[in-house]
Amino acid sequence: MISTLTHLHIIYEHGEDLKPFSIAYIRDILPFTHTLNASVFQVTDSTSYSPADIIVAERGWKPGLNVQQAEQLVHQVHQDNASLIYTIDDNLLDLEYVSLPVRQAVIYFCRHADAILTSTEYLKNRLQHLNPHIFVLPNSLDEKLFTDNSQRLPVRRNTSSHLTIGFMGTYTHDADLMMVLQALRTVLRQHMDTVQLQIVGGVSDPGLIRLFQGLPVQVLHPDLNDVAYPNFIQWMKKNLAWDIGLAPLEDTPFNLCKSDIKFLDYSALGIPGIYSQVPSYESTIHHMENGYLVENTPAAWTEALELLLADIELRIRLAQNAQEYVFSQRTLQQCAHLWREAVLSIPKTGAV
Repeated sequence: MISTLTHLHIIYEHGEDLKPFSIAYIRDILPFTHTLNASVFQVTDSTSYSPADIIVAERGWKPGLNVQQAEQLVHQVHQDNASLIYTIDDNLLDLEYVSLPVRQAVIYFCRHADAILTSTEYLKNRLQHLNPHIFVLPNSLDEKLFTDNSQRLPVRRNTSSHLTIGFMGTYTHDADLMMVLQALRTVLRQHMDTVQLQIVGGVSDPGLIRLFQGLPVQVLHPDLNDVAYPNFIQWMKKNLAWDIGLAPLEDTPFNLCKSDIKFLDYSALGIPGIYSQVPSYESTIHHMENGYLVENTPAAWTEALELLLADIELRIRLAQNAQEYVFSQRTLQQCAHLWREAVLSIPKTGAV
C-alpha cells in the first residue's frame, strides 16, 4: 500500500557534535512529530539534505555556514521539486557575534524559502522585507516532557526560611545576568544565611561569577548526557527546587524578537518567576497574576526579589496561575496543529 503521508525532512541546527540544538526540538522536531500530526506527516531528520516532499531548514544550520552552502541546499530542494521551509526564532541579523557569512546565509534562506516559520510578531516584522510568506507559531511545550504519569508537577510550597533563587540561560545571556547583578548582590547579602542563588547554563565570562564571591551562589552543570533537550527537561525536573525563577532581559533590538520560552519553562515546572517588563513577556504575563513584571533597574529588581521572598502565598498564586495558563494554552496538545496547518497552506513558489 502506498503511503499517503507527506514526507517532511528536518535539517536541524547543530554543533560539532552533530546533535540537534534544543531549539530544534522545540521549534520543529517535537511539533511535527506530535501525535496530532502523525496522520499527516512522515518525519525524518538529520544534519543534511535528504529527498522529501517538504524540507525544513533551521536557523544557522551548521558550524561554518556560508551563503554558498545555502545556495546549494536551495538549488537541491528546487531541483527535486520539493518545498523549502525556513525556521528561525532569533533575530540573527542583529546579533553581533553572528559572523557575516552566517548572516548572509540566513538572508539567502529567508529570500528563497517558500515560507518562514517564526516565533514572534516582532521577528516576523524584522524579516518581512525578505519574504512575505511568514507564519508566527508561538513556542509551545511538549506536555509529555513536563508531566509525570500525565500529572503536572507540583507547585513549589517551601515553608522553610531557606529559599532558592534560580537563573537559567545560555552563553548569550551574560549581559542579562549582569543587569540584575547589583540587585542580586544586595539581596544575597541581606539574606546571607537563608537565600541562595543557583545558576544553570553557560556564562561566557568567568569574571561574572567572580563578582558573586563570598555570596551563596552555586553554578549547576548538567552532565553531557543531560544536555540534549528531552534529557535536560528531565534533569531540571529532578534537580531544580527553585522558589523563584529569574528571567532578566535587556531591551535591545535582538531581545525585542525573543519569545517567552523562559516563562513557559518556569511555569510548567511550577516555579513562580520575575520577568523583565519587555515585549517578550508583556503579552503573556499579567503582573501579579501569573508572574511579576519588573522594570530593568536595580531598585525595581531588588524590590521584586524582596517581595516574593517574603510572601509565600504570592509565590504559590503566581506559580499556580502560570502553570494553568501553560497547560491550557501553550502545550503542543493545543498548538501542534498550527504547524500542520501552516505548512499545508504554503504554496510552493520557488525563489522569492
